[in-house]
Amino acid sequence: MKSDLNIISKLEKNIENDLSRPSKASYLRALYETLAEHLFHQYEPTRRFGGDRLSRDFMIRLNDWLACFDDEEDQWLAFKSIEYFFFAGQLEFEELYRCAVDNVIKPWVVDMADIDIFDSLSEEVLNNELEKVWPCPLTDSLRINSFLHLTGLSGQSLRPDWMSLNSLGDPDKIKKFCYEKDLKYLVLLEDFVGSGGQIARILKFIFSAFPGPILIVPLIICEKGDEKIKQKLKELDRVNISYQPISVVPRECSVTKDFQDNQPVFFDKLKATLKKGYEIIGQDMDGEEFGWKETGSLIALYSNCPNNTPPIYHKVSKNWAPVFPRYDREMEIKK
Repeated sequence: MKSDLNIISKLEKNIENDLSRPSKASYLRALYETLAEHLFHQYEPTRRFGGDRLSRDFMIRLNDWLACFDDEEDQWLAFKSIEYFFFAGQLEFEELYRCAVDNVIKPWVVDMADIDIFDSLSEEVLNNELEKVWPCPLTDSLRINSFLHLTGLSGQSLRPDWMSLNSLGDPDKIKKFCYEKDLKYLVLLEDFVGSGGQIARILKFIFSAFPGPILIVPLIICEKGDEKIKQKLKELDRVNISYQPISVVPRECSVTKDFQDNQPVFFDKLKATLKKGYEIIGQDMDGEEFGWKETGSLIALYSNCPNNTPPIYHKVSKNWAPVFPRYDREMEIKK
């Protein structure tokens, strides 16, 4: 592999800008190789079969990505930025699923049904109420079958994503289905929320189609999206709505235009590298170098990389080979 990692090897040897950089680069290389073996290999967009453009091997993709930068200082800053990434793998999502059911959904049903947890029959009553829960994904990104299988929560014969229902569904038919199935509670789940715009736009439809108690549970949400959804729920002002995210990623963990309190000083340097990479990509995008709606999240999921993450990490173009390519385009992958 050494011959394929020429840019990374060069970073391990260059002392021109910083005498301590070679040792830092070697440490990071060892860290990334460990993460590649135990975590990054799960990244599904690079496990697809195809041609010979993007490698399934994370370290090769990393090296090829660094080679897209013209300047060695930008290569170093990009290389170092991976250390700050939050990569949510399969096991992490299994834990998020468990937390959603045990720490959020079940306690919420207990409250909604006014169950006395000290009563000897409380578990039986709770299980009966859980049968009346309709768990659905907000978008097709959340894998509802996996969620139900891993948590043991009962599902329904229909478990559509509500983004699609917003375009194709009939509120009266949805109400009829819920009445026939004796569904009292709607639980809406989403694996990742960035700016929150998608969910905010469909809340009004959701409210029109389901009059009963609704629980909205994003598994991972950026603080920007968290604020957006809270504001929208406040505007709609409906009493039987609960919103309980599992993990909120604070703004200081994102690379944004404005410096955030408690943010790594390194992020100020990284901003210039994001811009240079964006210019090399050569495509106009919403949010430009900071990603969709300027969210700037340093996040990748094992299933995909959100477009709220800066485009240098996920955008494929004739000038750019990303380290976490997204699913939203055709791409060629080599073994």
